[in-house]
Amino acid sequence: MLVVVFGFLFVTVSARIVGIVGSSASPVSGMTIATLMATSAIFLVKGWTAPAFGALAITVGGIVCIAASNAGDTSQDLKTGYLIGATPWKQQLALIVGVMVCIFSIGATLNAMNRGLEQFQRMQTSIPLSLGQLPDGVQNQGNFSRDRISLTSHTNNQSKEELNGASHYILLNAIGSNTLQDGKYLYNPATGQIEVQWIQGIGSEKAAAPQGRLMATVINGILSRKLPWTLVLLGVALVIVVELLGVRSLTFAVGAYLSIATTLAIFVGGVMRWMVDRAVEKHRLANPIANDELASEEISPGSLYASGLIAAGGIVGLLGVCARLAEGVSESRGGHWKLFSFSPENPLHHDWISVLMYALLAFSLYYFARKPLAQKEP
Repeated sequence: MLVVVFGFLFVTVSARIVGIVGSSASPVSGMTIATLMATSAIFLVKGWTAPAFGALAITVGGIVCIAASNAGDTSQDLKTGYLIGATPWKQQLALIVGVMVCIFSIGATLNAMNRGLEQFQRMQTSIPLSLGQLPDGVQNQGNFSRDRISLTSHTNNQSKEELNGASHYILLNAIGSNTLQDGKYLYNPATGQIEVQWIQGIGSEKAAAPQGRLMATVINGILSRKLPWTLVLLGVALVIVVELLGVRSLTFAVGAYLSIATTLAIFVGGVMRWMVDRAVEKHRLANPIANDELASEEISPGSLYASGLIAAGGIVGLLGVCARLAEGVSESRGGHWKLFSFSPENPLHHDWISVLMYALLAFSLYYFARKPLAQKEP
């Protein structure tokens, strides 16, 4: 019933906004979080606060999110198809095929990404616990399923040690506990202590998931009655003030909770766009005759090049995850296979190489976006 009610409301909103403005304006994140908050509040009123209901709430939110996304995609597809003379039922058939493919491919990709980027880290201080009296929010998940894992230390993630006999450890899952941070831990029954933290790949520093963490915080906070409503209301007040100042609140909010590693790349792209716009304006002032020809171009080479960078980034990222997953499988079997690695003495190991390559990438974006101007100069 919740899926039907929230889906009916937000599917209509998403389809209309995307059909009129475009997919970039669809507030899917906001609608999903609103669904999660309402669903969790209903569960809280009914007294359904067990961890299983948190999973049920994210399931409801996920279905509504997918429905809203597909509604926006359908709206834009049908609008574009009408303009170019496409057949609507064939478009819908293609959309259904795409959804069915995603059901299998995305799940496998996310699992591979989570497994390939995971880490097992020794606790700085072992935490004694009794399996018979576990703290609130800590669950016993039974014996750990793997026998061999690689441990890293807090001080140096590059140094690893092999741990054999890991299947004797007990897997503990902590959600909303006052004793442990949310996450998974390996408990040694021989010593009666938590000795290893299992850091999942998705949500770690290597694959940050700020939206997923935000949604988990909302669900667990409401169900455990620990959500800081003061901060939520403060955010509402800030959004009202930002809107009164004439700034788009959604853009402001996204920039507020995303990490600097993500927003810095967006900022650099914005600077490149600003530089290209200035070059275009100067060209128009210097060559008024070419204005009509320049304005008639609907798709610039810079936009096409940026789209290629986005697609290539996703593909290369998946290849990197596959390579890391292969390394993990090799380590679990006692091997030491690696695709490539640089020693600390290698010049390519330093961060300034990455900064230099990123600067060259940004310059290439500016170069290809500005290239048509050079071709039109008399």
